[in-house]
Amino acid sequence: MEIERQMAGMRRELLSGGCDRLIFNDFQKQLPALRAGKLYSLFRSMPKGRLMHAHIEATFDLRYILSLALSCPDTYVFTLPETHEFRYLQVAHKAWFEGGIIPAGWENLQQAVAARPLLKEEIFEACTASIEMIDEDIWPKFEAIFDRYKALNNYRPFFIKLYSKVLCEMAEEGIMGVDFRYISQTVFDEDGHRLSNDEYVDLVKEINAEVQKKYPWFKVNLIYSYYKGVPAETVPERLVYARHLLEKYPDVVLGFDMVGDEACGKDLDYYASVLREAGVPVIMHAGESVDPANGNIGTALQLGISRIGHGLNLYLHPEIESKVKETGVMLEVCPLSNQLLGYIPDLSLHPAAGYIKRGLNVTINSDDCAIFDTAYITDDLLAAYLCWNLSLADIKRCLLNSLQGDAALTSLFEEQWKAFENSL
Repeated sequence: MEIERQMAGMRRELLSGGCDRLIFNDFQKQLPALRAGKLYSLFRSMPKGRLMHAHIEATFDLRYILSLALSCPDTYVFTLPETHEFRYLQVAHKAWFEGGIIPAGWENLQQAVAARPLLKEEIFEACTASIEMIDEDIWPKFEAIFDRYKALNNYRPFFIKLYSKVLCEMAEEGIMGVDFRYISQTVFDEDGHRLSNDEYVDLVKEINAEVQKKYPWFKVNLIYSYYKGVPAETVPERLVYARHLLEKYPDVVLGFDMVGDEACGKDLDYYASVLREAGVPVIMHAGESVDPANGNIGTALQLGISRIGHGLNLYLHPEIESKVKETGVMLEVCPLSNQLLGYIPDLSLHPAAGYIKRGLNVTINSDDCAIFDTAYITDDLLAAYLCWNLSLADIKRCLLNSLQGDAALTSLFEEQWKAFENSL
């Protein structure tokens, strides 16, 4: 096939002259140069299927968030050293504070940036991740990023603009829909009122309906989530929420997940008895680790899951891998996330290359693209193609896997793929 031949030639050229090590060892840093090339343009124009693994609060464009904040006189930034309550360079809208009363240590954002013009870039850098931040404290630093802007992007007027922008840009990137993990309703109105779980889903449906006027095939699904590391006795209350949401919104809410550091000290065995009684589909983060002692994937399989978020250390458990393949459980692989959180320093050694070659049900995803300053999915697909020596057919199979046999979407995808193949 001509397009396969030409793309393989572009890959050889990019990986020549020692550039392979630069790309394999810090893909994020090479993105500006890669984005200027023809191979990137081809991946950008490629139909993408669905994005199966993304956290909604980590897909909002951070530069756009800051532009919204700077256009509003009622946004604030915390400029004192970190406390047990606030993060250094955390940003928030006035309505987030109880009674609208601004605590000590918070400065008006417009005034602070006017006085210190470099502050805007400092906030952006504090809210993004790079290889330079990798050490034994990577997860606390990573989770702190979410804290820094959650009280800004959950301000309802901003949230609506951000969500609409994300969905339209995803559609323009060739994505047919997205499954968003979200922790709980935290969106608040101008008067500080917090939206209920039902109001949150209703708002998401309204925004999606507006986007579908232009992109009718694009559909948002939600996976209600909670944190790993919490006491097991706090989980049943969340499962009550999940059951209610699934009953009321069966067309939107897919199931329940638990997210966070796999090395938090509480593995899935700790939660297994509670999750077995969940009464809802469990779609679980598991194996986001390179520790052979981490057996969360095995526990997840015992819970009857159909999808595994990450599954990075599956290769360390061949007997479990055979069960994953036999049952067709989907692996939601996130290559750049795995590198930027320190699990895979050399992307060419990522085990998902083997999962794909061995015929597992793999999808490729971005996880937290705004925090990683990457595209919604294009950059991760390009990373897989360049670093794993995949064929174009391998990439297509991963994209088709994300459609989960949906006949209408598969037909549309095949039509778009034919046009893509003929684009050269």
